[in-house]
Amino acid sequence: MNSIVSFLLQILLTIVLTSLIVVYIRPHLRKVLTDLCGTEERAQFWTVFSNVLLIGLPAMLALTYKPEAATMEEAFFEVAGRLSGTLAGFLFALVCVGIVVSFFALVAPRTPKAEAK
Repeated sequence: MNSIVSFLLQILLTIVLTSLIVVYIRPHLRKVLTDLCGTEERAQFWTVFSNVLLIGLPAMLALTYKPEAATMEEAFFEVAGRLSGTLAGFLFALVCVGIVVSFFALVAPRTPKAEAK
């Protein structure tokens, strides 16, 4: 496999996988952020910020990949190994977003809800 094709494949796979995961969690994150931020505009900003972080960090890690494989088999496992690393970067970014959201969920003032009778 050509080194350039291997490089581009690894970047493409990283962006596609992280984008699919972000699309999956976006509605849930948006609901939580709307509750915490109080307005739709603030929640939209923090949702976009989180999306950029969750896709940008793994993409940045993917750009550091330098193919060294000589055969197609080596290239496959090299790309798979690097993809594992970039997904670990995604999980790190997701944990960071989760910690920040959890912190603000704990300290954000709540309006008392009417008691059900």
